[in-house]
Amino acid sequence: MTLPLALAALTVAIWLALATTTILGRHLIPRLDQAAPPHPDDPPPPRLSIIVTAHNEERSMEPALRSLLALRYPDYEVIYVNDRSSDHTGEIAERLGTGDPRLTVLHIDELPPGWFGKPHAAQRGPDAATGEILLFTDADVTFAPDAAAYGVRHLVRERLDHLAAAPRLAVTGTMLQVCTIVSRLFIGARLQLWKVKDPRSSAFFGIGSYTIMRADSYRALGGHERVALRPDEDLRLGQAVKKSGMRSDFLEGKALFECPWYHSLGDFIRGLEKNSFAALDYNLFMAAGTTATITWLAVAPLVMAPLLLSSGHVSGRRPLRGLPAHLLGGRRHRLAG
Repeated sequence: MTLPLALAALTVAIWLALATTTILGRHLIPRLDQAAPPHPDDPPPPRLSIIVTAHNEERSMEPALRSLLALRYPDYEVIYVNDRSSDHTGEIAERLGTGDPRLTVLHIDELPPGWFGKPHAAQRGPDAATGEILLFTDADVTFAPDAAAYGVRHLVRERLDHLAAAPRLAVTGTMLQVCTIVSRLFIGARLQLWKVKDPRSSAFFGIGSYTIMRADSYRALGGHERVALRPDEDLRLGQAVKKSGMRSDFLEGKALFECPWYHSLGDFIRGLEKNSFAALDYNLFMAAGTTATITWLAVAPLVMAPLLLSSGHVSGRRPLRGLPAHLLGGRRHRLAG
């Protein structure tokens, strides 16, 4: 086997492994809307505090916040944390909350030392919350009316401390869609998301768009102060839950809530610059290996095709050379006829 053929085989093997992992994950990870249907004997749901963190979100926040205020949940509050926005985020939140006692808007003007912005904003919400259950979400996530009820029911029924669910990603543009698919392939393969629920596994996950925790478990863990200097605070909070021995789970929530992952390819690249090294836990070897693998998988079709063609492995005539003479002659006769 020549080097070009070996590289081609390795590339195909990696893509097959990623595809297999994705298919396995889709089969083993339940959908939130199917995992926790309502039942007549369900007890009254506990009081819920929804924590929304927002920074310069005037472009997409209004439909998202309106969807939170339209939830079918009997006892809940929304704590909207406006984190040093320089646009009209705070004013829009205040206007939408006029006359609705369920909405409290908190404004952060300065970031204290020892914190990144997102973890600090997320910590301020629970400090003011009165609910037994906390739901953390981002300011651009749009909820179906029963999205919160399904998550709380699953948390209570399964006696979980922590639940993360993945949204439907609203993605526009061909290149951004391709990058989204590849990113989800690698995230699923690296984190083995179907194992998050297994207490014997170290697999973990967290996501900013939809994370639910019991308030007492959150405070016992140390809250977001435990991940105060992490740009990937949602993921690391999920890791802290598993390390502490608490119970966690991950489900697909795309039927119940949606968010724009990135608005453009440029936003996607800037997001990678900010979060990818942190997601690999600042491991230089892992970062170098992951970067090299993704780069190779992206350029392999462009590089391997001419190499294989020049080496003769992809040739219309080469496969005939190993055939017996009588078969070769028969084929020539049929072609001639």
